[in-house]
Amino acid sequence: MFVKKLLYSLSFIVVFILSIVSCTKIRTTEIGSDVIPPVDNVTVFDTVLEIQSEIIPLADSTRMRDTGTHALGIMQDPSFGITSGEVYLQLLAQLSSGSPIKQPFGPPDSILGLDSVVLSLRYRSLYGDSNAMENLKVFEIDQSSGFRDSSLGYLISQPSFAANNLLGQKSFTFSSFNDSLIYLRANDTVKTVNEIRIPLDNSFGLRLMSYDSTIYKSDTNFNSQFRGFAIKADEGSAAKRAMAYISLIDGGTRLTFHYRKKVNNAADTVVTEFVFRNKANANLISRNNSGTPYAANLATGTGTNQSELYLQSTPGSVAMLSIPGLSGLSNRLVYRAALIAERLDGLEDNYFNEPSVMFLDAVNTDPGGSGYYTIPKSFITSATNVLKYEPAQFGGILKNNKYEFDLTRYVQGIVTDGDPSYPLRLYAPYITRPVLYGTSTTYTMNIATPVTRGRIIVGGGANTTKKLRLYIVYSRI
Repeated sequence: MFVKKLLYSLSFIVVFILSIVSCTKIRTTEIGSDVIPPVDNVTVFDTVLEIQSEIIPLADSTRMRDTGTHALGIMQDPSFGITSGEVYLQLLAQLSSGSPIKQPFGPPDSILGLDSVVLSLRYRSLYGDSNAMENLKVFEIDQSSGFRDSSLGYLISQPSFAANNLLGQKSFTFSSFNDSLIYLRANDTVKTVNEIRIPLDNSFGLRLMSYDSTIYKSDTNFNSQFRGFAIKADEGSAAKRAMAYISLIDGGTRLTFHYRKKVNNAADTVVTEFVFRNKANANLISRNNSGTPYAANLATGTGTNQSELYLQSTPGSVAMLSIPGLSGLSNRLVYRAALIAERLDGLEDNYFNEPSVMFLDAVNTDPGGSGYYTIPKSFITSATNVLKYEPAQFGGILKNNKYEFDLTRYVQGIVTDGDPSYPLRLYAPYITRPVLYGTSTTYTMNIATPVTRGRIIVGGGANTTKKLRLYIVYSRI
């Protein structure tokens, strides 16, 4: 009896294995990649496909909206060059019952004097060397600049707006931005953190305080007298080594007037604040890679298979990849297919580290097609992740000095279903809008945030020690 049961169990296992191995039509969505059998070169094999790679500039149409985190400063990276971030914004008197306060300072004849006027910016984080020391300058935006409220946001590549009237400046060590600050606010002592405070000239404050109710009656009238602020890092700063990131929509970004006025026939210390309550903002980013290894990498990129790929987040670069051997691969059961990119050492990587996430998508080369697809069958959307997909599963997070992208279902679809093999893009976009493969839906994602943060060098297809490659574990059918 025992022998019969044993034979029955063994026969069931054999039939089950044969039913899988002999199948010529594999439903790729049913093949997982969590459990991969060991390669024994008897029933389970592995292979590596070569990848052709080249680096090119990333065409960019990024717009910074009011809700985005804005980059401010100058960052000199010996591998990738100089990045500059300028911030433009308008701050307005607070509303009362939905309308601007007609005279936010009260009757002009009640004002006894202005003690100080301070521009505060809500600090969020930094990228680069925390010991950077930069002089931040605040200018008045010229009336002729064309700067205005924009619900779409300005392109980060927009040329600088004219701003020539210097209102104030202050030098900072970037590591101090998250220090605790204590200052007087009217008759109270205030303790705060994550606040960049730049004192402005009192003559500017008195000018705004002198405007009558006609000017403050509407934002349009006020803008006709004062267009807003331009904040820039001085190119002559002592150590231009980092980028600071600020939030405009947080209450910590404001213009504060500390002044004295008559209240009930007695002198009192008063505070009035202007806040960011419209969409008049811009974050203008410029890159200069002249004379850097990155510039040399870009110059030799087009039409060659490169050994090094210099990948810079928006506005930056993109690696264009092709896998010639994939379209001719025979039908097989694919247990695992991973695109592997290994990190190479760059200059001062300890200060200028990798993007938070790298992304991989496909170039639409279908007849009459254009644009980009998410990776067919391998890219899965997510309703719970803020990125709208799961990079821990799909790939894109640096681990053990390499990136691995799971292309198992994509490769299975090519070898079994005859799906197209597309050129691929490896990059770190601030925002990207590929079409979900198999649909007409544009899928907008914010990937590598905040803007300008992150860069990395990885081995390309021609690298002899850390080759970019597609690794496949499979069984024959």
